[in-house]
Amino acid sequence: MSATLLLLFTSFIMSALLSYALVPFVKNLAKKTGLFGVDVHKSWRPLIPKIGGITIFIGVTVSVLITSFLFNMLDNRVLAFIISTELAAIVGLWEDFRELNPVLKPVLLALVGLPIVFMGAYYPYPNLPFVGKRALTILYPILVPIAFTVVTNAVNSMDVLNGSMTFTSLVATSTIFLITLIKGNILPAYLCAGLIGSLMVFAYYNKYPAKLFPGNVGSLYVGASLISVAIIGSVEIALLVAILPQITNEFHIIYSMRGLRSAKNLSERPVFVENDMLTANPSKKAPLTLVRMLTSKCSLSESEVVKMLVIISIFSAILALITEFFFIK
Repeated sequence: MSATLLLLFTSFIMSALLSYALVPFVKNLAKKTGLFGVDVHKSWRPLIPKIGGITIFIGVTVSVLITSFLFNMLDNRVLAFIISTELAAIVGLWEDFRELNPVLKPVLLALVGLPIVFMGAYYPYPNLPFVGKRALTILYPILVPIAFTVVTNAVNSMDVLNGSMTFTSLVATSTIFLITLIKGNILPAYLCAGLIGSLMVFAYYNKYPAKLFPGNVGSLYVGASLISVAIIGSVEIALLVAILPQITNEFHIIYSMRGLRSAKNLSERPVFVENDMLTANPSKKAPLTLVRMLTSKCSLSESEVVKMLVIISIFSAILALITEFFFIK
């Protein structure tokens, strides 16, 4: 086995095993702190531990640290990745305990990206479709915090059904892993390998019917990991194309809600639940989401909607691959 394959395999396995081992701890922690969420799309409305994303956060972080030391990969880029993603997890955990002001949250998530800027873990000469490499030495550091806000909130907005955030993020992470591996960019590839390992384990507990919710700690951590890897690996455009479903979902929500508002203050939900089937809410006051659009013509089960979201994500992943290898010089 080559050194590269061994690195990728170690990162993947270690992250997966750590996440699996942490599941009982997280369930017990949720019980002690009362951090449960109501599964609103089920008629029996079960209470589910809502901080399951801690397993992803710790699993990936510890795996990255250990593999970086073992394979002599620890540098400013890895440290920036760890710090930025940890800060995102802290913001998410804070919101899981106590809801954040909807205006303060994007500001905090923008600050999460600053370690990437201050530690120089970026390359300010992105390859843009059709036009090629462009120097953005002044603009790029400004765009990084904005990108963190957009991507983390977009991934967070997809956490609405059992497995929806987890499986769509797996598709996006696998896409970035494949692109960076083909391009021989090993560091971001092994960071992706660790994230894939944790997400695959968590998917088992988050799939329908969910035994764990990722919570804000999980979805914000995953979003921060994706944008961090994309910046470090100079595949920003590919990531934005790969997560177009998440981004469009978030912007549709913001537009239909007339700005940044807390979901708890909504007068109308996007969908109705009857006999465990989801049907779009026809009210104009209801937020416009991908789930609402998918259920606008007919009622669908939760699992059917998640499968459709994954299919849409796969199409975006294919577009990301085409964009990266055919339209970027």
